[in-house]
Amino acid sequence: MSEAPLIEFRDVAKVYGEGEARVAALDGVSFTIDTGEFVAIMGPSGSGKSTTMNILGCLDTPSSGEYLFAGIPTTTLERAQLTLLRRHMLGFVFQGFNLLARTSAVENVELPLVYRGMEAAERRQRALAALARVGLSGRADHTPSQLSGGQQQRVAIARAIVTDPAVLLADEPTGNLDTRTSAEIMELVTALNREQGITVIMVTHEPDIAAHARRTIRFVDGRIESDEERAEPAHAL
Repeated sequence: MSEAPLIEFRDVAKVYGEGEARVAALDGVSFTIDTGEFVAIMGPSGSGKSTTMNILGCLDTPSSGEYLFAGIPTTTLERAQLTLLRRHMLGFVFQGFNLLARTSAVENVELPLVYRGMEAAERRQRALAALARVGLSGRADHTPSQLSGGQQQRVAIARAIVTDPAVLLADEPTGNLDTRTSAEIMELVTALNREQGITVIMVTHEPDIAAHARRTIRFVDGRIESDEERAEPAHAL
């Protein structure tokens, strides 16, 4: 086992455009995240948090600096290798759920396993188990239109964890949900982190949602303004 951090940014910069249109989305950002951490990333619009999430998810690359995953510089990986890293090590949860509208919950959850080439029987078994983990055993055959917003997000979380990822990347996971449902979703995400050891990195602009994390990194103008840890998440105090 490597002793390197699970995730490391080394002086990462990301620049878009040239000349007068040049924008530095990230300006020399460095941090590490260890296995099993729950980290919230916060900051105003344009602060660099979304760019950070895109790089963490291997959906974008730094203009300079290094992003290392388990000690391996991702810039040294070929496109096919990055695809495999995303497919096997990362799970994604989005604000808008991103479910296929005419497809059942269990079929939505199966999708990442289809891309792996897994046989149908094993896919179905694992997808049903993932739905059970998020409390939706009785909704496997329902389409998104037959589910509440909170249930749809649970399906999206089941889809993200069906591959047993090392890291769950959540981008404003409660942004489309009411307060009560948001709390239920955060209880689920916290349980996945605490009980199953999944590393969680979550972008949010809501302090009460960030309070579920043990650590908060705040971005301003492409730089880290603060990086604070809590002995216990604020909601548990």
